Amino acid sequence: MAMTKGLKIRHKLFAVFVLSNILLIVSMWQVFQWSFDRGFVSYATERDRDFLEQMANRTANLYIYYDDWYFLVQESRMESEWHKAKLENLRDLVPPPSTPNLDLIYPSQYYRQRFLLFDSQQKPIIGKTRFADAETHAVSVNKKIVGYVGLRSIRELVQDQTLRFVRQQGEAFLLISAFMLAIAALLTWPLAQWLSRPIISMQKATKKLAAGKFDTRISVKGADELASLSCDFNNLACTLEHTREARKRWVADTAHELRTPVAILRGEIEAMQDGIIKVSPESLSSLHQETLHIARLIDDLNQLSMHDMGNLSYEMEDITINDIIEQTVQSMTLPFNEAGLELGFEYSQKNPIVMNGDSDRLHQLFSNLMNNSLKYTNAPGKLTVKLLKKNKKAIVLFEDTAPGVSDEDKNRIFEQFFRVENSRNRATGGRGLGLAICASIVDGHQGTISAYHSPDGGLGIKVEFPLN
Repeated sequence: MAMTKGLKIRHKLFAVFVLSNILLIVSMWQVFQWSFDRGFVSYATERDRDFLEQMANRTANLYIYYDDWYFLVQESRMESEWHKAKLENLRDLVPPPSTPNLDLIYPSQYYRQRFLLFDSQQKPIIGKTRFADAETHAVSVNKKIVGYVGLRSIRELVQDQTLRFVRQQGEAFLLISAFMLAIAALLTWPLAQWLSRPIISMQKATKKLAAGKFDTRISVKGADELASLSCDFNNLACTLEHTREARKRWVADTAHELRTPVAILRGEIEAMQDGIIKVSPESLSSLHQETLHIARLIDDLNQLSMHDMGNLSYEMEDITINDIIEQTVQSMTLPFNEAGLELGFEYSQKNPIVMNGDSDRLHQLFSNLMNNSLKYTNAPGKLTVKLLKKNKKAIVLFEDTAPGVSDEDKNRIFEQFFRVENSRNRATGGRGLGLAICASIVDGHQGTISAYHSPDGGLGIKVEFPLN
């Protein structure tokens, strides 16, 4: 872990590729050795067993003729001395010894270097290999074991041409593997750089994002996991950028909303101090109204901020949504009638709809939505509230008459401080927080709220609550 701590990802990828190739080569070499052991050596051992039986029969015939093993020991000693002289470069001076009996037992030089002879007590006569380590066959004369002939293990013959060929093939395999490993390493390095390029690009972009450059974007190429991660990064950057812009806009709008009533309040107080306006119940009432307006604005802002921080509390319980809507409609009927508007409630099903919610928050939600229609609907007009149950959802529709809203405004009416009118006249536009508060209450109930064009020519608002 300490060695790889300072490595970059392209170095780690390169190391992984190279180590994988080395592991593959070592595995292939092990398989090659295993295959050799199971194949060639097994075949040679089986062939030795067949030849040992022939050697035992020939040796038995010679033993019958000589009645001891001295003749073989003498020929074997002569042959060993000749080999020693051969190694001392005296081959031309010393002719090969005559070994007719050994030639009869094993005519091939392949077996001569491996020949072993043991007496009846399994003690070595020719050769120094232990009896237990050799492949042997009993030599029987008249059903009596007079000795054992054997062969040294094929693994001990380092001079054997067949084994030398196998080793040469193994060495060639290792050389070829090393050459291929070098080529793979040369190809792996640019491949590791190519694979790490999008990660490096994302690293640089992340540093810019951490520095507050939320307009940073990553070029998305391909459809793999890195491309998906790049898309997620771009979405995160876009969200942060929009959040920052919304925060700036929220601060500016809040300052504007507070500036106007505070300016009015300050002007009236200064006028009273200068004697321009007399202190009277009417002037005090005006000051009180502006103070209430500021208090309501602060309460609305506090409620929205608590919702954004997740601190807005809800007292959830099983409630009948029909009753809450009916109570809200009854409380709003008089203001609607005074404004020359009709307010109706439609629910066609027999059984009431029970859902889990906060009755006070829902009453506030429905009151805000009805007040919104009360402010903007032209008289004579009407607002129809409909309650439906569909697909395990309670659906509440608010449909009023003209005027309506444009498609662009329809998608923004739930934003904080947004007004359909371009002017800041609070007499027509309000504070621009009512529908934003409605959206926060609906979100607190895990529901959805959306706007559409009412079939009656005005604005339609659809609220959905889950019933499970």
